[in-house]
Amino acid sequence: MLSMQPAISEKDVQRIHAHSLDVLQNVGIDYKTPKALEVLEEKGCTVDYSRNWASIPPDLVEWAISQAPRNVLLGARDQNRDILLDGTRPYHTTDSQGTQAVDFETGIIHDSRAKDLQMMLLFADALEKVDIVNISVSASDIPAHLRTIYHFAQAFTLTSKHVRTGVLNAQQVPYIIELVKAVTGMDTFRPIFSVVDCTISPLMHDGPMTEACIELAKLNVPIMVFPMPLAGGTSPVTLGGTMLVHNIEFLSGLVLFQCVNPGTPIIYGSEASQLDMQTGRYGGSADGYGVSTALLNLARYYNLPANLRGLSTKSKQIDAQYGYEAMAGTMLSYLSGADEIYSVGLLGEAQILSLDKMVFDNHLIHQIEAMLKRINLDEEHLQVDLIKRVGIGGEYLTQRETLKYTRSEYVPIWPPHNKRLLELIHNEARDIIEKHSAPPLPNGVLEKINHILKDADQSLIS
Repeated sequence: MLSMQPAISEKDVQRIHAHSLDVLQNVGIDYKTPKALEVLEEKGCTVDYSRNWASIPPDLVEWAISQAPRNVLLGARDQNRDILLDGTRPYHTTDSQGTQAVDFETGIIHDSRAKDLQMMLLFADALEKVDIVNISVSASDIPAHLRTIYHFAQAFTLTSKHVRTGVLNAQQVPYIIELVKAVTGMDTFRPIFSVVDCTISPLMHDGPMTEACIELAKLNVPIMVFPMPLAGGTSPVTLGGTMLVHNIEFLSGLVLFQCVNPGTPIIYGSEASQLDMQTGRYGGSADGYGVSTALLNLARYYNLPANLRGLSTKSKQIDAQYGYEAMAGTMLSYLSGADEIYSVGLLGEAQILSLDKMVFDNHLIHQIEAMLKRINLDEEHLQVDLIKRVGIGGEYLTQRETLKYTRSEYVPIWPPHNKRLLELIHNEARDIIEKHSAPPLPNGVLEKINHILKDADQSLIS
């Protein structure tokens, strides 16, 4: 896979790692749940239950790093859509945690609802460059206590690709497991989803989410540990200091989940960003893109797959700002050698679902891959005999080789000549709405899913 030179040196990586070990041991981490402390105390960590605090010794960190696998299998309902993160190519994910959606017909932005989630999932299943289906928007019209289970049920129903989202508490886990067994038709559990473990900067974890991830780690469900420090707000204003906080938080999650179940698949998430000092909003200035690239070098040092940003944009519409942000971020992640590139589908700082953007993102990925594709330079493709035969002043349009390779290898210009880009995108999105069907489930599975949802609705209500 094509990649550029490392963003930081090996010596810098080693210094960040050494400082991470120091802080993990001498400052420690607030896990906000005694469940984590019980696991770590059994492994020899000093803990304080009154503060939900743990000190993690360097040798335990090094052991945990050695346990996590480099290659991570992301299973899917359709096993032909399984993904192996092994460093050979990047895979694309949809975006996540949006709260609004653009109405497809009117363009008006509204709070996201179950219908928006369903349309997003249908598009994610249809678009060939979407490999991993994050739950992009929340179904706000579903009661909060049932919403996560509902999200999983819809995802497992409407796509057969790998699914990912956060699980908010351990009480939700048994229902998700039952959903997986229902849609796979298996009595035993096979992970067809992964989860996101979002840390809380600086140096804390979300207690209920961590408890859920502890239960999922026991089942070998892949976990993306996803720190989101904000330079100048929840981490030092310097990018180096923000990288250090990010790495400390990542390692604190890695250690916990390896202590729960050695060999738990872990993905290095990289979402460090900046506080916009002019507005107080979530930042993401140009130099922030380089932080993700630099963090990938830490993931490589730990021999772990990495998730980098890509198609995100601060713009609330498909415009020039979207174009340059999405293109720059995605190209940088490709050249860096990311295992996963985040993310298809949302506008407005990852808040607004746009079906048109999902289609546009899919085309943009095609274009970038065509730009970076290795050129075949074997003897057949060098066409020496053809060049000799045509000779000086000849033409190639009518040669049989031109017809042959146009049929098999020619990449058409996109958008096509004299076509209006946004109209083309919108029409393609309409085709998906009208023509794409969700992958069918075996007979009786929908009834099982509805029964699980009903049980969860009654049991999880607060």
